Amino acid sequence: MAFSILYKEMFQVQLHHSYFLDNGSISFTSMNNEEKVIRLNKYVFKDFLKVVPTTATQKVFRDHKIIMKEGTDGFIVLNKVVEENDDYKSTIFLDDNLGFTFLIYNNDYLFDNYTELPKEKNRLYYFSNIKPSTESDPYTYIPLNSSNDLIDQDYLLSEEGSQAIWYNILQENGDASTNPYLELLAEVEEGDLATDEAKHLLNQAIQSEKSKGLLGIIKLHTIGDNSMDLITIDNSDPNDVKNYLLDPSPSYKLHFDNRKTIWKYINKSDDEELETSSVQPLTKNGFIEIDPDADIVPPLPSDIEKYTFPNPTADLIKQTTDVNTNITTTYSEIFI
Repeated sequence: MAFSILYKEMFQVQLHHSYFLDNGSISFTSMNNEEKVIRLNKYVFKDFLKVVPTTATQKVFRDHKIIMKEGTDGFIVLNKVVEENDDYKSTIFLDDNLGFTFLIYNNDYLFDNYTELPKEKNRLYYFSNIKPSTESDPYTYIPLNSSNDLIDQDYLLSEEGSQAIWYNILQENGDASTNPYLELLAEVEEGDLATDEAKHLLNQAIQSEKSKGLLGIIKLHTIGDNSMDLITIDNSDPNDVKNYLLDPSPSYKLHFDNRKTIWKYINKSDDEELETSSVQPLTKNGFIEIDPDADIVPPLPSDIEKYTFPNPTADLIKQTTDVNTNITTTYSEIFI
């Protein structure tokens, strides 16, 4: 008798970035499906991001026969199932309060140069299907795959929320022998997180992990808010409670925006600096043509026809703040 093990997708998360997926000034989100497939064929999210399930989540995976697989544009989580009346039932029951936590790290030293992502010192980006109790309404849930929303400050937890989430992660996954903050927080109860000492320690712990590249956290629960569930639970028979995977399975997408900068062309031999009159997107692929008459701040040099206007790379980024207006402008420098 043939025997087979069946795994079905429970959910997936795509990780997109406009810097890699746009084609010059043509945004990935505006492309048709055929064009998107071409862009995605050359795309590998691990070139700039690393996704790590926490120790506690890895244990949940082992205990519940769940596996995680990474692809070129994200990852999927699969559950061991059996087929039952055209549905797929989990072989091991999944509680309605079960959660899966993934830490997102930046592993490209130029990431901040080409990414438009507001930063707050003691706040973490958080993508979830449940609103934390620390957050106010309206709350922004993890984007669905069908959305064209870009990741922005709406996904930042409050400072209080960041401290509470990171405290729970430390408690669930920490090892006091390797994590000094866990040892310092050993005497802090969850109800004492509002004390100045606890806040200080947690902010230090968050900053320490950010220095290692931590960008944010994905936390998905089996049963979420507003029908944002990963599974369905059948408790019609109290003696045989079951859960089934959803069809189609939930699909989410984190799409990071590319930075837009003023392009500054520097010709040292002529002691000339020319700037674009508006910001332009940084892209790894494609070419954005600059028309000096339309795109460069006048006055133009009399010999403007000899100038070329290449696109910038992501490594030369500078920010200046006007002393009068306090407005900060980000420049890409291009030496010509």
